[in-house]
Amino acid sequence: MLFRLFLHANRLVRYATDKLVGTSYTPTRDVVVITGGASGLGEQLAQRFASHKATVISLDIHIPPPENRIDGVVYYECDVSNTDQVWEAQNSIQSKYGSASILINNAGITAGKKLVDLTCHEVETILNVNLLASFYTVKAFLPAMLERNRGYIVTVGSVLGYMSPARLSVYGASKAGLVALHESLTYELGSPMFHRGVKTLLVCPGQMKTPMFKSVATPSRLFAPELDVGYVADRIVAAVSLGQQGEIRLPLYGKFIPIFRAFPWPLVELVRKVSGIDRSMQAFRSGASSLRGAATSLLASSGSVLGPVSAVLEPGSASFGPVSEILDHSTAPPLDQPEGALA
Repeated sequence: MLFRLFLHANRLVRYATDKLVGTSYTPTRDVVVITGGASGLGEQLAQRFASHKATVISLDIHIPPPENRIDGVVYYECDVSNTDQVWEAQNSIQSKYGSASILINNAGITAGKKLVDLTCHEVETILNVNLLASFYTVKAFLPAMLERNRGYIVTVGSVLGYMSPARLSVYGASKAGLVALHESLTYELGSPMFHRGVKTLLVCPGQMKTPMFKSVATPSRLFAPELDVGYVADRIVAAVSLGQQGEIRLPLYGKFIPIFRAFPWPLVELVRKVSGIDRSMQAFRSGASSLRGAATSLLASSGSVLGPVSAVLEPGSASFGPVSEILDHSTAPPLDQPEGALA
């Protein structure tokens, strides 16, 4: 009874704080930048923000064909792990649409392999896209937010940043790095309790229903159910609309994962064995990873393949820009593939 009263009081306090303190999403004022916004969670987020008539910009090396583009979304061809392209995109957005006020770092890729089977290039690519790209985009877009004393930086992490299964060592490490980035940046900007200017929000979802991990079975449909991507997107939009800070962990078990790490290792090992978490990636199909790796290698070997990211593709435009001459988007998965089932 006391515990339920405590939870209820905590919700009331958080609601009052979120409503009364600080920045919140306002469609008519905000320019929303989403990395990996061409598919998956990023696409769902872009769709929801665009439906509110906000200015929405997707940064992704994958540009959807005209018939799949979302009305009201501006698509920039940009490899977010490339600092030059990030800065070019920022300058173009600033001049054409104004300062970005909401940055959602969502882009991510993975490879379901044992560490000894990963190439050094694969390790670097995953870390660059999943982790370093967030540093680059924050450095590019944060200064303008600080000048206006208004902004939001949303980091899409994962529960695997707290507990990583076998065969996802680099992915888990990149997500753990995002947790640390969020925490440090939050307190660089000021105490969340009293801060009214630029806000931060960390989103750590569990397994999501996306194509990237469609061959991976959840360890437990009861205790670790797959999340609908639309539901996660709705939670993020609702959070920034209320001006919420801190962290969102989904589903319920995600709230207890950080505490679980403090348990004695024999108990942790027993739970991992019973849950099957370390067997979940054994069914991961390597076909998509191989294609993505081929695309990545092609991009790396060709230098600035993507061309100038300042060339904006407006919704309805039929032009794909230089990248269409090198990659067939119908067969080669994008480098900035948004978060997959294990997010």
